[in-house]
Amino acid sequence: MATENTKNKPKLEKRSPRQKIKDRIFVFWQGNNKDRFLLFGIIGFIYLTIKALENFVPNRYLEKLPSDVSLTLVAVVILIMVVHAIYIFFAQYHRRRNPRPFEGNYEPSVDIFISAHNEEAVIHSTLNYLATLTYPKLKIYAINDRSKDKTSEIMHLVAANYPERVFILDRKESAYPGKAAALNDALKISQGEVICVLDADARIDDQFLPRIVQYLADADVAAVQSQKVISNPEHNFLTKCQFHEYAMDAYLQMGRDSIRGSVELRGNGQLVKRAAIEDVGGWNQETITDDLDLSTSLHVNAWDIRFSPDTKVFEEGVPNLEGFIKQRRRWAEGSMRRYLNYFLQLFKPGNLTPVQIFDTFTFLSEFSIPLWLSLDITLELIRIGLGGEASFNFSFLMLISLGLWAVLFAAQFNGLRIYKDYGVFKSFVYSLVGISYLLTTWVYVIMLSYRKILFSRTVGTWTRTEHTGS
Repeated sequence: MATENTKNKPKLEKRSPRQKIKDRIFVFWQGNNKDRFLLFGIIGFIYLTIKALENFVPNRYLEKLPSDVSLTLVAVVILIMVVHAIYIFFAQYHRRRNPRPFEGNYEPSVDIFISAHNEEAVIHSTLNYLATLTYPKLKIYAINDRSKDKTSEIMHLVAANYPERVFILDRKESAYPGKAAALNDALKISQGEVICVLDADARIDDQFLPRIVQYLADADVAAVQSQKVISNPEHNFLTKCQFHEYAMDAYLQMGRDSIRGSVELRGNGQLVKRAAIEDVGGWNQETITDDLDLSTSLHVNAWDIRFSPDTKVFEEGVPNLEGFIKQRRRWAEGSMRRYLNYFLQLFKPGNLTPVQIFDTFTFLSEFSIPLWLSLDITLELIRIGLGGEASFNFSFLMLISLGLWAVLFAAQFNGLRIYKDYGVFKSFVYSLVGISYLLTTWVYVIMLSYRKILFSRTVGTWTRTEHTGS
């Protein structure tokens, strides 16, 4: 006789063989598998295109190329990057010469979100400072994201002094991990028209919010990113390099804004309209770079993002090489995965403007060129080692490398001149140092990210950047 538990036990729905196959495909097509096959597919498509050109284009035309087909295509991509660099230079120059002042009468309600995981060293001073800002329609939501130190205790002590302005959200250990999940939880309990995301060590001045919200007065603008500045550049050589790198980033962001290209959010110092976040379904909790993923999600849904060079958010630079590499690996892998995730939408007609597509393609090249050149050089050396003849011109390769170096050097030089007010000689010297630092670290983390996506079974995880309160 069946027991009561057996009687009440729900029957499992029988699945057909076809449905079982679909379920297995769905599970297999999640996480890293999807990214891996798409990336392999893109690499394979480029390889087959090169081979098709080599085999089907008459030799009389191929002989006129400065090198083999692959290296010639790389040169075309570099040329596009040079055209883009010239375009954003003159666009910025025109904008600085002809600024458009804001009326300054837009004053939406703003909720500041700060997600903190083990941030006892900085969270007290940050919350105390933000609570004294004079912006009238302001609330601060401090999110204790599963901290194991005194972060929660410190948050509640500060909130007790500002009960109408500071609110605490304690996420339990069982909560979904990651900054994106923490921001989504805060979004559910807040009501502000605009969400301002800050890091636990962030510093802004009292006029930051009144100035930057004016960019959001335009109905088509979803978000705005402020200029990020390293607060501890004199700590050591590495933080000084990051200080200069952020000046280059400001120059590039300003350039992308000036041509109305694809400006990106940077996580710290970003403001997003609640309506825009809800329109794209909130922050993507599966990504390891919530800011970059949200940027692309907004763009493919026809929202605009602006850059504000006159408002600054200060944050600590990473002072040690281990922490720096971890941070940049996460940035690189997260950026590559979001491009893979939105790949078809990025180039679907009507989702982006022609200028945004041009701008996006140029920045995609930053990820493709290191792998492309590395594979080309490796295969060429193998061919020569096996007694074959060189198929491409190494002098032409040096010319291509010089073109890439020049594009980066110009961005760093102009960034230091405009945003750090350095003289010509000082900008020149620090640009040489900065480009050496960038090429060394960026190529390394890009190649690590390719290895992670193509050959690892797992996706990288979100990791916090250490803050010391220096």
